Amino acid sequence: MTRAFKMLSGYTQAVQRATDETTLLKEACKIIVEAGGYMLAWVGYAACDPEKSVKPVAVAGNGVDYAAGIRLSWGDNPLGQGPTGTAIRTGEPAVSRDIYTSPFFTPWREAAAKLGYVSSISLPLICDDAIIGALNVYSGDPEAFDDDEIDLLSEIASVMSFGIVAIRMRAERIRAQEEVFRSWRTLRVTLDGIVKAMATVTELRDPYTAGHQERVGLLAQAIAAELGLSSHCVDGVGIAGRVHDLGKVYVPIQILSKPSLLTPVEYSLVKVHSEAGYEVLKNIEFPWPVSQAVLQHHERMDGSGYPMGLSGEEILLQARIIAVADTVEAMSNARPYRPAPGIEAALSEISDKARTGYDPDVAEACVRLFRERRFRFS
Repeated sequence: MTRAFKMLSGYTQAVQRATDETTLLKEACKIIVEAGGYMLAWVGYAACDPEKSVKPVAVAGNGVDYAAGIRLSWGDNPLGQGPTGTAIRTGEPAVSRDIYTSPFFTPWREAAAKLGYVSSISLPLICDDAIIGALNVYSGDPEAFDDDEIDLLSEIASVMSFGIVAIRMRAERIRAQEEVFRSWRTLRVTLDGIVKAMATVTELRDPYTAGHQERVGLLAQAIAAELGLSSHCVDGVGIAGRVHDLGKVYVPIQILSKPSLLTPVEYSLVKVHSEAGYEVLKNIEFPWPVSQAVLQHHERMDGSGYPMGLSGEEILLQARIIAVADTVEAMSNARPYRPAPGIEAALSEISDKARTGYDPDVAEACVRLFRERRFRFS
């Protein structure tokens, strides 16, 4: 019972530690030899080649070269009649209690005798109902593999099979995750290119504000990070910030570049840009609420904004962040109708209008970025 416990518990720990299948099998063979008191343990996998050969993949004990040097098959041929081939072919344990007299052990008898092996057992490794190979164990005792020992080693082989499946599933999960990451990275590069192209279209029509959306996106990301949002949310806020004025492509260029204050009619045309941007973006399946953030970025906390007059928590957090970033960036740069008020005036603006116009937490985070974190527009 102590031997059985040592072998089973040792293998369970090996499964938890192992990072790959080969390492797991080598550790398993080592445990069988050291805890089980056997001379040699090795694992061979059934190859799908014309010879139906058996390829050693892990070995431990006295006779490492023996396992590596012998030729074996799992086919119904002379090299497949020994314990290993029989176990793989039938799915049942196969025992040679006397290697010296067994007619099926003839091809390997001389090499085994030199190492003092007297008996051996091969046990099939069955993973997902498919026999993938065999665990092979050798002893110098002709009575080593009685019924109780066969039951014990069969249980060991079964546990090994579960371990192999677990390692393979873990490896497949890692591969799948890596593939998702590679796909996402490729998609993200494409997405960034599309977003940049969209922003460029807007800036070509309004060169006076060239770079505005990019700077708003950068500041919006920094604010989101300062608020402790997840990296996923930070990315989404940045994307929305970089296209928040996309709808201005529908505003006449004469209005966008007008060097004086807008008339009420002209201002009403400018206000359409948030809805126009939403219409352009709404059918694009972003992993973030980009179109809604664009639609709502001129909403204000007291309900005085546009286009829907939303207030407070009705406004998306992403939109509340962009609202602050948009105001600060706009006031830090000149416009056709006014000189730049400057960054300090912009920070005073969002602080003074926190709660009424801007989310106070967002405004505070933005002020903190400039005054404590030394954020600057590049």
